[in-house]
Amino acid sequence: MLRESKQKLPVILSILIFSILDFCAMTFFQDLLHTPLFFDTIFMIAALFAFGPVAALFEYVIFISLVCVKLIFLYGKTDHVYLYTLSALTIILVTHLFVRRKEKLHQGVNLTFLYILTASVLAGLACSVVSGFINYFSSNLIQKNWDFNKIIFAFSGEYLDFLVSAIIGRIPVTILDRVITTFAGFGVSSLYSKIMYGGG
Repeated sequence: MLRESKQKLPVILSILIFSILDFCAMTFFQDLLHTPLFFDTIFMIAALFAFGPVAALFEYVIFISLVCVKLIFLYGKTDHVYLYTLSALTIILVTHLFVRRKEKLHQGVNLTFLYILTASVLAGLACSVVSGFINYFSSNLIQKNWDFNKIIFAFSGEYLDFLVSAIIGRIPVTILDRVITTFAGFGVSSLYSKIMYGGG
């Protein structure tokens, strides 16, 4: 029992560190650089590759909790950003469907690239739909002047209704974000495995 606890401790600490690093990445790209890409799931994806979907979800829950604490401290409210846990769960599930058999990711660079790219694009599409519905049903999420919103609602107007624009406007940005963060997460997990276990 004690031995199992000692084996789990490095994983728990790693998940906690990953969550803090995602929070730092989001703060840097959103608050300091004011970019529409937050890159706030790099280490969530790293946790997915390294430890599995349950660990990745826990990583995101810790991360979004830190975000909520920050928003309460700065603005006195969370703007219901915790609802984006549904988007994170969608990303985790879709990505996991493609990368759950890790041996597939070690059969050559080309195959690895195609698996991760396909997972990224499909996760981006699925996340766009889920996040669009979150925006649609929770108007508080669009009151904050995020640079991201300036892009995702560019389609909003007389030709498209709010829900459609919230989904379609997200697709190009979200797919780009997913491709970058998924490949970065895979790289982080590979580096983590080499440091911790001396292998891929």
